Amino acid sequence: MNDSQHTGNGTSRGDLEFIAITAILYVFIIIASLLGNIIVCVVILSTRSLRRSVNSFFILSLAVSDLTTTCVVIPFDLEILISGGKWQHGEVMCNVWTTTYLLAVPTSILSLLALTVYRYRLLQDPLDSYKSSPLITRRRALIVVCCLWGYSMLFSLVPVFGWKTYPTSVVNGYCYFNVSWIYSVLSSMINFVTPVMTASILNCRMFCLALKLSRKALREDFLLKKLQKRNSRAAKTTFLIVFSFVFCWFPHTLWSITFNICKQCFINVPYNIYTYVTGFFLVLGYLNSALNPILYSFRSPEFQKAVKIFLVKRSTSSNKHSGRKLSHPRLSITKSTSVDRETRL
Repeated sequence: MNDSQHTGNGTSRGDLEFIAITAILYVFIIIASLLGNIIVCVVILSTRSLRRSVNSFFILSLAVSDLTTTCVVIPFDLEILISGGKWQHGEVMCNVWTTTYLLAVPTSILSLLALTVYRYRLLQDPLDSYKSSPLITRRRALIVVCCLWGYSMLFSLVPVFGWKTYPTSVVNGYCYFNVSWIYSVLSSMINFVTPVMTASILNCRMFCLALKLSRKALREDFLLKKLQKRNSRAAKTTFLIVFSFVFCWFPHTLWSITFNICKQCFINVPYNIYTYVTGFFLVLGYLNSALNPILYSFRSPEFQKAVKIFLVKRSTSSNKHSGRKLSHPRLSITKSTSVDRETRL
């Protein structure tokens, strides 16, 4: 049998295989992202040194954005994939789902941009955070995070308040991203291309600055050399996080922009091929939510140490709790009871 054969309900073997593989990937991403980003949030909030760090404000913002994608956006995508595109949750939830998607991606890239600017500043002036009046304080970082979330929320709500294509978002049982092609292109350019280009330029400048500082390191005092080494490592971590985001989301963004600007270019593309490519690019984009916590933990010794302490405490607490349960034999254990993706980004 080949991919042209169909099952009794009209679905081809190739479609079933694609649905199965994509569903498995979605489940993997949801589990990995939930575990990783929850640990990131809990570790930052429970560790005093991390909680007092300016850097942590931007990392926490990124983790919350990833959790928003994981908890609200991806599960509905998974349900739609399995149900053949049908939407079963009404107009309001359709708008909630699409608005959350339009909110989560900009907050991620803008958090990364803010993190990049902060790291670039520290690389320029390693002693800035030790000054009596540093340029970037925790209060200013909090204001930046609140502003970028506020802006992203307002931008994502624009379609709900009128800039849309259809009178309703649910049409014939399908939930559509009810935005005009102009909004879609503007969203991609303003909330993805521009921040990515800015972050890329800053990362290139950080790389050049790190090389320059490494040559000067031999002539500096011990404290300054240590700070420069730590900041250079943090700058490399920022570069990896930005690169990961671009690698994961750029294909889907380019695909979306191309489709919205030149729909006639896709006339001869078979629908199943279009669906496969769109689905693959979307999975790749969502994968970024699971990768970010891994990049933090592998690149930051301080974060690694905090995670180990957190896991040891949890393990110790769990063992004590289990021991108390075993000492009371009377205690019993009870059992707990085809979407339009063209306008995304």
